[in-house]
Amino acid sequence: MVFGFIKRISLFILLGVLFCVIFNMGSGSSAVMGSGLKPDPITLGEPPRAMWVWDAKIFQYEDASGRLLKFCNKWNIGTIFYTAYKVTGINTENDYRRFNAQAHKRGILVHALAGDPRWGLEKYHHRFLGWANDVLEFNRKARPQERFDGLHADVEPYLLGKMWEQSKSKMLIEYLEACSKVRELIKEQQTGIIFAVDLPFWYDDDTDMWVEWRNKMSPANYHALDIVDEIAIMDYRNFAQGENGSILLAKNEIDYASGIGKKAYIGQETIKELQPEYITFGVKDADYMEREIKKLVNVYIDKPGFKGIAMHHYISYKKLLKKSGKAVE
Repeated sequence: MVFGFIKRISLFILLGVLFCVIFNMGSGSSAVMGSGLKPDPITLGEPPRAMWVWDAKIFQYEDASGRLLKFCNKWNIGTIFYTAYKVTGINTENDYRRFNAQAHKRGILVHALAGDPRWGLEKYHHRFLGWANDVLEFNRKARPQERFDGLHADVEPYLLGKMWEQSKSKMLIEYLEACSKVRELIKEQQTGIIFAVDLPFWYDDDTDMWVEWRNKMSPANYHALDIVDEIAIMDYRNFAQGENGSILLAKNEIDYASGIGKKAYIGQETIKELQPEYITFGVKDADYMEREIKKLVNVYIDKPGFKGIAMHHYISYKKLLKKSGKAVE
């Protein structure tokens, strides 16, 4: 009888553990698996977030790397878009390998991030392709846990000023051709790496952004989604609702991604020194920001194309949290 009682108690304990594991896996907290940390409760109930990291030196130092990854675990960051313009050279390669392995140990994915507005121009496609090939070559030489999980391109041709104003359609078509070439490179090398790009929300709002490419007339962002695996919508507003709010401005991209089996992050800005002020949460406090983000998440969380929120960027996000009295690590 005692033995039977012990068996029943053991079974109940096992079932309890399994329930906790399953519940936690579905709670949007995958970024903390293996980390021993729990994310701040304010982000629970939403998918793991992504975050741009533009500081190119963090990966070179173990203490700085550790602080970044601990921050990610605390604030439910499951993917980081990490600056990686140059991944070649023995010291650089070793540092990236160590950093990627540390991130993966904490349940965090790492996408190599780089870009230049000129990369969308045909005469500079070789630079875009050269960067992509360097990252793929890095991955071929690295062990699985040391590899980048994605290629994340921040190519914004509209930043080229007068050239953009004079030839928008031509530049958008050349940008799409560049993305297509990178897609083919990935396919040729038979790698499962994710290919993602940053896109402004307004490519589908302006008829000037509709272009005919590969016998199809569509907004440039729809064409881009046809090519890549994921996008990050630069949906920079510090309010969610209304005609000019982040919910409505991301709708077309999320709907289109959902319809073709692709994924989209909704990017949110935290840099303080930007104009007009309504494009950034840097002029607000963290609690206000999270309330607005919650509204955004609640609208799209059941959409298959919604990948989650992407925070721009690590340094400014951290400053905002500190200013708001939050413990950042």
